[in-house]
Amino acid sequence: MKGYQQLIRERLALMGRVGAASPRLIEGWLRLQYGCLDGLDRQTFDDEIVIALACIAVDPKGSEQLAQSYAL
Repeated sequence: MKGYQQLIRERLALMGRVGAASPRLIEGWLRLQYGCLDGLDRQTFDDEIVIALACIAVDPKGSEQLAQSYAL
């Protein structure tokens, strides 16, 4: 299976949001909500990416700290 950050990059590209945020920051927010991401369906995964982008925009420093807490 592809790494989550690569999958996030691909999903961002399909959303027309390339470069909107670092995939590692997005993964941090997804892991905060779900822990394990394997069971997410495509729509939920995409919805959570959009939510993560909003969270990153509001708190970039906190998002970096979150990613680091997951060793991302």
